[in-house]
Amino acid sequence: MQIDTLRFGNVEVDEAKFLDFEEGVPGLEQYHTYALLQFEESYPLVWLQSTEETGICLPVLDTFSVLPDYVFDIDETDVKRLQLTKPDDLFVVSVVVIPDEISGMTVNLAAPIIINTSSGKAKQIMLSGSEYNVRVPIFQEICKLVAREEGEDDASSVT
Repeated sequence: MQIDTLRFGNVEVDEAKFLDFEEGVPGLEQYHTYALLQFEESYPLVWLQSTEETGICLPVLDTFSVLPDYVFDIDETDVKRLQLTKPDDLFVVSVVVIPDEISGMTVNLAAPIIINTSSGKAKQIMLSGSEYNVRVPIFQEICKLVAREEGEDDASSVT
């Protein structure tokens, strides 16, 4: 299916891979259907694009690929609501804020987006009592990941 986006123009997306945010995303509760758009040139960032509103597109990243030590518990109510029955169906992304000065990029670790890759159900959850913050600097960690992926030893060369 073709979806219209403000940032990327018309994009072909498999409708079976649409994500259903039953309650919407906090602050955007009126929009419930999204797609993850991935482009090689923005790796490791992925784009959470609303299929209902062309101008809503949030940069997100696979949190565990960048921060493998990131851990949290998912409330049993959310596990049931998202129909999570096996770990392989779980995919976690976090919203990224990209300022004009890209080195100031931050990630919201206090409110991850939980996705069931089998059912397409998704929800942004607020971690209660968590040590994680909403604006954690992430630029250097992304540089390290890109350097590892490219087989480089020096992450500073990726800027």
